[in-house]
Amino acid sequence: MSIKTIDKQIKGSEGLAKKINKGAEKMVFDILQSTQYSTPIPSTIRELATNGADAQREKEMAIEILTNKAKVEDYYIERHGEQYSDSNFDISYYNLDHLDAENNDVLITYKENEGTGYCDVVSITDHGIGIGERRLEGVLELGYSTKRNTAENFGAFGLGAKVALSTGVDFYTIETVHNGKRFKMNCYNYKTDFIIPAFNPAAGQANPHVVLSDGTKVHYVPTDEKNQTLISFGVKKHNRRDYRDAVEEQLMYMPNIKFKRIAEDGYEREEHIHPRVMHNSDNLIISDTYLFSKPHIVLTKDVGAPTGVNYGFVDFRELEMQQMWGPIAFKCPARQVINDPETGEEIVLQEGVDVTPSREKVIWNENTKAYIKSVIEAAADEASEIVQEELQQTDFVSWLIACKQVLTKADSGSVLGRLSNIIDQEQLKPKFAPDPRLKNESVKKLFAGMKVEVITKNRDYSSGDDTIERNAIENYSQLRENNIFIMGEESHSKYKDMYLIHKCEGPIICIKPVDSWEPSPAISPESLKANKRARAKRARVLELITESTHSRNYDDIEVDGEWLEEYKDEIAKAKEVAQFENITPAERRKIEERMVAYTFRYNDKHWHNSGSDKRYIRDKIEPKVKDLMKTQRTTYYGTAADDDKLMVACGMIHPFAPGIRKVYLDMPGWRSTGEDDRVFFFDTPPVRLGNGSFTIPTTETKDDGTIRHNTNFDWDTPQVIRVSQSNVKHISMNPNVKHIDEFFLQLTPNGGYTMDENAIKWYTADKMKSITSKTYLYCLKDINLDLFEKYEAVYNAADVDVKTSQWIKNTDIFPMVEKIVEMHNFCKDNDDAAAIQQKSRELFVLDVPEAIGQDQELMDKFDELQEWCEGVHILLDNISQIQYSPDSNRGYGVDLDQDLIKEIKVYLDAKGRLDW
Repeated sequence: MSIKTIDKQIKGSEGLAKKINKGAEKMVFDILQSTQYSTPIPSTIRELATNGADAQREKEMAIEILTNKAKVEDYYIERHGEQYSDSNFDISYYNLDHLDAENNDVLITYKENEGTGYCDVVSITDHGIGIGERRLEGVLELGYSTKRNTAENFGAFGLGAKVALSTGVDFYTIETVHNGKRFKMNCYNYKTDFIIPAFNPAAGQANPHVVLSDGTKVHYVPTDEKNQTLISFGVKKHNRRDYRDAVEEQLMYMPNIKFKRIAEDGYEREEHIHPRVMHNSDNLIISDTYLFSKPHIVLTKDVGAPTGVNYGFVDFRELEMQQMWGPIAFKCPARQVINDPETGEEIVLQEGVDVTPSREKVIWNENTKAYIKSVIEAAADEASEIVQEELQQTDFVSWLIACKQVLTKADSGSVLGRLSNIIDQEQLKPKFAPDPRLKNESVKKLFAGMKVEVITKNRDYSSGDDTIERNAIENYSQLRENNIFIMGEESHSKYKDMYLIHKCEGPIICIKPVDSWEPSPAISPESLKANKRARAKRARVLELITESTHSRNYDDIEVDGEWLEEYKDEIAKAKEVAQFENITPAERRKIEERMVAYTFRYNDKHWHNSGSDKRYIRDKIEPKVKDLMKTQRTTYYGTAADDDKLMVACGMIHPFAPGIRKVYLDMPGWRSTGEDDRVFFFDTPPVRLGNGSFTIPTTETKDDGTIRHNTNFDWDTPQVIRVSQSNVKHISMNPNVKHIDEFFLQLTPNGGYTMDENAIKWYTADKMKSITSKTYLYCLKDINLDLFEKYEAVYNAADVDVKTSQWIKNTDIFPMVEKIVEMHNFCKDNDDAAAIQQKSRELFVLDVPEAIGQDQELMDKFDELQEWCEGVHILLDNISQIQYSPDSNRGYGVDLDQDLIKEIKVYLDAKGRLDW
């Protein structure tokens, strides 16, 4: 945190000093150690990780002081009194021989274990200064701190080390090495047990000990290891995701924090929790994070510090400011104050923000508001300076790219694009400095008199064929460095275009002046002058683009012979059918009034080298625009920027989407494509299906000749389509055609939040899928018909293919789904409007009266079945006659032997499960 003053000057007469009542000490301990934390899991991770970071920093300062590279006063002030004396620098505590000068990371480890209760283990390890001498008993005292006289640490209140108790665990364990002594202790709410025994049987001798101030002997084990501290505690396995989120969301800007997960099977992996930092200055951090879409506060130790703890979104309503957007972190140090020893007046060493003693949130007092406003203003000034500087490009294409990043949403992921969210764009009127006649304007105006095409390659992975698409440029979104080519006398070549796309790793842009171009009819002297200016402008723009380091001459490019070898058979075949090459795909679509779009197809080979590592790959379709403008089907659309969201939506729709079978016109009967083909767009078949038609079977003929109706395969699932930005304005006029964001976030009739019904079905099925393994519940058919009907309903809903479950849960989109479900569950259990409002603001910032995220009727049935199973599942699951055997009519198992049923009833009656 910072240099911290923890006492207040008494005004007026001193009066009778307050005390903590002896009978209430345990209650006070509980408040300070547990109940003061409203968010125990994030608080535990934050406090223990920053304590580890503080220990590392204290080690670094001690090494500098001990080696005469720094002075004590460079890092510490000196204050006396019981509350500050432990925070003064004590040179005798450190020994260079025992300080680890190599390891400077704090490692957070999450170990998954089998079992129930607090079976998982979280541990935080630092290679700092270790705990020994006076600190050995000090760290066990509430309010004890060694950090109040330095600005180099996060801590100061002396409460955070005990935070693990707030998670409900009975105790946490500290294992520490200090100057050759290893101590180990279990810390409970009201006591501490030192657990290294007096005698060491392995060494065959007594363990040495130190004596605490009250005479207690604390034994230790001598060791050659460097100083370090490890804190560990138990965790319930259903909180695994919460701990990962707590690490990633709060510590994302602290690169010396490492996070490792160890699975139940022993597999270890280091989790990537740090976004790529694109810009880091005194006021701002800009990264490629997608966790925080709005400005947020990073609490730093001092002004300009490169790292800090993420404290969540800025509350612009508290600041009485207009909401800003964009994943931008504002750096805010903690406020540092001391009291003048002579006058008692408060001296401000460093302006900043105040946080609660629990350090869970910022205190929105006047000091905090004033400081954050000043940071925002400074950040805006800094952003404006960076933007203006970037716009002073002398290379014309570089200038165009900078304008695109600042003034459009074409590249909101760039530094300039994100900085543009916190500046007044109205004040920016960029002109090209070397030639002020040229200003930022639409591509249509800028490239007037030129044919400018964006050329892309599309691959049909079922046939392996490549095709080229050439479309007129509509905006600057595809303008990149080194992808611009000036056309000369040479005409386009499919294979040269594909080769250039390969070399540029994306679409290319080809520019060619239009022959005999006249800007407008020359009917007056004024129009003649205007035409002359327009022709001069076209010549100047073409000259500047040609001179740019980012453009090349198309005619000068030679296709690599080895690369072309891949297409030799295709080239030979093309020569045989050259007469058909005059009709391009674009011409064909124009005749049929179709557009190029994409839906998605499940990638069965995503796990190995199949050309794509995506769970879903794009499937080209060519629907008619007018059909989409009139469709009655719910259709979710997105552009290229929404690919990830579109794929996640397909993953959620997948279990309920109809399967496809293709009918070839030249052969009778059905023929499957051989892949897991689920349909996410019905109005038009994918291009890869050629001239054949396709249909969706809703029945299945079993081996015995009976017909089974497949209720999962229907036509009620929504369509998913990716379109170009130019077609959005047409199709979005249809109320049935919605942006993909609405799949994950919709409004209920009461103004609450919900999702598409397929997302709700998917989430509910995923939560209940464990029911499909409880085949012993079939015995309920002969024991409790009411429960059996609930089992049937839950089984049918859960027995769907959610094979994309874990992938979806690891995406950046899933946390919003979980927030809606969390709000759903909170509202289900609470009817207090104020509590609901508070929870809503915590999750969504806005006031939301309700949320619907799962099928509650099914979840209630599932929860009841889970409760019924508790305590009886072990025996029932091991009775061999209770087994799953699909039935043609009901989909359930075989009848049970009546004697076995009788014995089961006796057992269930003894367990209190018979009369449920």
